[in-house]
Amino acid sequence: MSEQEKSPDFPYIAENIFAPIYPVIAANIVKQSGIEKGICLDLGCGIASLGIAVAEITDMQVYGVDISTKMCRLSRNKAFRHCLSSKVAPVQSDVHLLPFRNNCADLIVSRGSVFFWNDLPVAFKEISRVLAPGGQAWVGGGFGTKELRAQISEKMVEIDPDWHSSSKERLSPENLQAIKEAGRQTEIPCHVVQDDSGFWMVLSKEG
Repeated sequence: MSEQEKSPDFPYIAENIFAPIYPVIAANIVKQSGIEKGICLDLGCGIASLGIAVAEITDMQVYGVDISTKMCRLSRNKAFRHCLSSKVAPVQSDVHLLPFRNNCADLIVSRGSVFFWNDLPVAFKEISRVLAPGGQAWVGGGFGTKELRAQISEKMVEIDPDWHSSSKERLSPENLQAIKEAGRQTEIPCHVVQDDSGFWMVLSKEG
């Protein structure tokens, strides 16, 4: 077992333990939104696992946005390994100040990042600004299915005994309420999807 496997960091976890959830989440978002063409932003993308999963099943041009230079490098490498370099490009940026023009993104996805944003209202206003009319934004933290959530939780507890408590803290009523309120402040129609697989704030800009 390598040192990385003994103390796996986020890229290792995303690439290995969480790997099965991204195609399921991407397929669900694409099915629910009906959006398969145009521009997709994967915000706080890490190694762009969700954005790459979207690119694999749509004709969308995907931009993986992350504030970390390392994550942008790793997402570029992952897109290359998936033969998607022409469809997935990293963009180093802060979600609170996105380097995109108004109304440019047909689909915005963000899994697991929202719990670490410093100013939720500002971030959601940026999302609403760049979201195109007729577009949707899916922001939250899902696992795809109840079964995948249980499977990943079991593996994560082996690595981090505090996994359940930290996960519960992220999904606390206070945090979820703050996310909901930030979404509502954008004045874009929004609704919450919350079930055994996770939590999503869905913004739908009218066309």
